[in-house]
Amino acid sequence: MISLEWNEEMSVGIDEIDTDHKKILSIISSIIEAIDTNCNAATIEKHFANLTACTTAHFKQEEALMQTLAFNNFIEHQKDHQTFLNQLPELKHKLLNSNNVEVAEQVSQFLYDWVIEHILISDMDYVQAFHNEKTHSISLTAIFRRTSEWLSYRINISTRVLITSLLPIIGMLLLSFIAIKDNYQQYKNMLLLESLTQIVQQVNSLTHNLQVERGLLSSYISSDYQRFSQALTAQQRKSNNEIDTFSTLLNSRKALLTEPLLIEFINSTKIDIAELNIFRSGLKNTSITSEQMLEGYNDIIARLLSRVNRLSQIKMDAQFAHNITAINAILGLKEILGRQREIGTRLIDSKLSVHDLIHSERYKQLYIRLGMQLNAIFVFNYSATPAQQHACGSLCNIAAQKEFINNTVTDFMLQPEAHQNSQFWFIQLTNRIDDIKIVTDKIIKDLDVKTQQKLVKLEQRFYLVLIIISTIVIFNTLLFTVLYHSVITPIRHITYALKQVTLGRYTQQMHEYTSNDEIGAMNDAYETLRRKLLQADMSKNIIKRQQQSLLDRRKERDKYRELASRDALTGALNRRKFNLILKQEIGFAKHDKQTLSLLLLDIDHFKKINDAYGHGGGDQVLRDFYDTCFNSVKSSDIVARIGGEEFAILMPETNSAQAQIIAERLRHNVSEQQVPYGQDNIRLTVSVGLAEWHEYDSFNAKEFIAHTDKALYLAKDNGRNCVIKAS
Repeated sequence: MISLEWNEEMSVGIDEIDTDHKKILSIISSIIEAIDTNCNAATIEKHFANLTACTTAHFKQEEALMQTLAFNNFIEHQKDHQTFLNQLPELKHKLLNSNNVEVAEQVSQFLYDWVIEHILISDMDYVQAFHNEKTHSISLTAIFRRTSEWLSYRINISTRVLITSLLPIIGMLLLSFIAIKDNYQQYKNMLLLESLTQIVQQVNSLTHNLQVERGLLSSYISSDYQRFSQALTAQQRKSNNEIDTFSTLLNSRKALLTEPLLIEFINSTKIDIAELNIFRSGLKNTSITSEQMLEGYNDIIARLLSRVNRLSQIKMDAQFAHNITAINAILGLKEILGRQREIGTRLIDSKLSVHDLIHSERYKQLYIRLGMQLNAIFVFNYSATPAQQHACGSLCNIAAQKEFINNTVTDFMLQPEAHQNSQFWFIQLTNRIDDIKIVTDKIIKDLDVKTQQKLVKLEQRFYLVLIIISTIVIFNTLLFTVLYHSVITPIRHITYALKQVTLGRYTQQMHEYTSNDEIGAMNDAYETLRRKLLQADMSKNIIKRQQQSLLDRRKERDKYRELASRDALTGALNRRKFNLILKQEIGFAKHDKQTLSLLLLDIDHFKKINDAYGHGGGDQVLRDFYDTCFNSVKSSDIVARIGGEEFAILMPETNSAQAQIIAERLRHNVSEQQVPYGQDNIRLTVSVGLAEWHEYDSFNAKEFIAHTDKALYLAKDNGRNCVIKAS
């Protein structure tokens, strides 16, 4: 049965109109209940007469108000009113002259839809115009009064006392919270930067040692393995120590970090370190060519610097992000110089003439690296602070760097073949690389010092803000406690006394509070109430008996209604109740755009079961089958028996894919089921038709059932014991 009840959300804010709406709702609810309980024709005639009289008077009152407001859509509303009044005799005639359940449902649904549309949509149009006109004439006093009333209604008194106590300091607490949040974010950024600084510093040291090792290896190879042997061995030991130190740093930092890019960097760099160890351990393999050795170093160093360069993408303070970018640029500059050193050493040791040397591919690569150096210097100067630029000096000057490379090439490479000297070339560029290493270490150290200083300042500021907030909270707590008890305690006493009154105990008197304020007035009112109730105490038992009698009658009526909606054999909902629920759920699906699925089930070869075991066996099968259906679906699903061996399951908020999973589970459970009857166990299967409700293929409940029924017939035609979904 459709339930119609008045609630505050339906109020239009005009007392006379709201009173009419309540009457109309009550009458329509009575009509729907009369339809549901199959009341006689006289009762229905009476309800329709009341509805006609009430709506006619209501429409006249509305139309008079619309004319007063000069409402634009007055004619349209008047036509709608007359249309409804003309439809009422037709609805009554349909209802009284048809025993069809669907006709009764259509009348109920029409009245339900009309009253909701009339109150919440139609009437709200002109009521909004009424309130708009009324609002313009409201005085400041009225606004203040209504605001106070709204607060009194919405917020309890203890909350209002709390707000009064906290209001002066809410702003300060909010600012303190913002300061703490900002401080915490900066602190996190500084911790992140501290980790970045240590990692970059270690990458700088490791790549520098690998660059030196690569340079020595290059010279070692180009000199036919006669020179640099002792220096290369010593450098390899230093590189081993740097690798171990870097691995330890990575392992210690990973557990402390949450930044995804940094964690990814650590994981990737660990793989690079492992590959570096494997590569360096294979250098003793005589099958590896010199080109492969140098390319291996180049690849490892390039990967390390590339991964460090990606760390500048981490979200942090812009100033420190520029610092990281500047450091990455100068690390790149150092690596480019290292590659130039390698290329130049091998080019000089190739003993080419000056003409052949200038036109060689390696000479071109040498000057390509010069362009890369100048770009790295540009990036550094763009990102670095003035102090960092000053620290780098001429090393980070584009013109000076270009001049240095040109002079070095001229001095040690563009000489007659007899005067070309790879050792001096190597030493000259190595010194340059070492100078850049010193500058890099200084920049990183300065950044680390600034980071530590910033961390100390942030910690100090955090503790200061924390002390201020703690002081405010303690003071506010004390103030609130005093105010709270001065107001709430007397009210609690009155509340306790009123609760005692509700329990029938009228002996609780209020003498503690004698003030002449509002709470004193509440005490006086309580005393008046208590005495009045004492006078009425004699009639309380009679009222209780009357209420209990009424309650018993209601329970009995509800019990009979429940029995009337259940199948006597299985306990499932009967077809009539199922049709009502189906119609309601379709309405919900339309209004709320929810999914709705329906299963129609038919026990396979049920007639054979009846023939073999009699009606007693058939009845037992039906009962057990219902239990299996009920236990196989969701608690929100509705299981009904709509025919002899035909059942239906309605699944609100369930699409066809979900329903098919449940249907397959149910079908499996039924096929596994054994129904004990006498000495036998009866086995059974079920055919299932499934459909999901859509407006475009099912305009009403009848079509929805028919649509699903087609799928059930297909399931039977396909050999039974299967689930078929409607197309």
